[in-house]
Amino acid sequence: MKKFIAVIFALITFSVIDAQIFTTVIDEQALQMRVKQIDEFFSRFNYECDFLGKEVSRDTSLINNLERRKNTLIALLNFDKYYKNNNIDSVAGEFIDFVIKENKRIAYTDTNWYAEVSSSFTMNGKKYPLTFILHTEQLKDVIYKWVIADVRCEQFDFLNDSINSQLSIFPGAHGASFISVPDAINLNTSNVRSFFRKDYKPDRLSLFEEFVRKRQIKIGSITKVTYKFNLGKYKFTVEHIEKGDSYNNGWLVNEIVKQ
Repeated sequence: MKKFIAVIFALITFSVIDAQIFTTVIDEQALQMRVKQIDEFFSRFNYECDFLGKEVSRDTSLINNLERRKNTLIALLNFDKYYKNNNIDSVAGEFIDFVIKENKRIAYTDTNWYAEVSSSFTMNGKKYPLTFILHTEQLKDVIYKWVIADVRCEQFDFLNDSINSQLSIFPGAHGASFISVPDAINLNTSNVRSFFRKDYKPDRLSLFEEFVRKRQIKIGSITKVTYKFNLGKYKFTVEHIEKGDSYNNGWLVNEIVKQ
């Protein structure tokens, strides 16, 4: 079994063999090893399937299961970053050992993951980049959905502008029935936040809603999806990666950070 696994990973690490007689076998194996969907990533990470996408039998010994789960987790790494010269990067190795030792699992219904979805929008004839932050949210029982938790866009950065301390509604304004308030706002439209309470928190999502509701912006196509996971003392990112003639393709771990 160990020899078989070693052969598989030798094939993963190096490019496709040139010999034409192996073309059919290699293509079939490449298809099996490709992590085609994010749901398939979940199954392999949880060792419900092995690195060839085959359902795991629970009849095998615990030792064999641990060894095969480790190999399956290794196959989920982006080898360009974490597997070089037949060695696993130390951070990736520690992460995999942590997952196995703590018997960590991930699930669609978890609150410790989210999606960063890259897109764009058009406003006044100009195109701007836009990123959606999507979380899963429970509707009822086992029914969940994706929701937009936030949006990121440079054009919304003005929400973080500092307050102009020279602008204020005078302390005695109530004595004149606040007649100065309309002029104060109309004359300082770009600094209207200066009149808000000091604990006010700008909300990009509300601004985005207003633009969409008034049809002032049009959302473009999705260009990239990245999944962010927070698992104990580690954070890791999963992205869809294509490398051409390689067995290491599909949804792979592309970043690991120890917290």
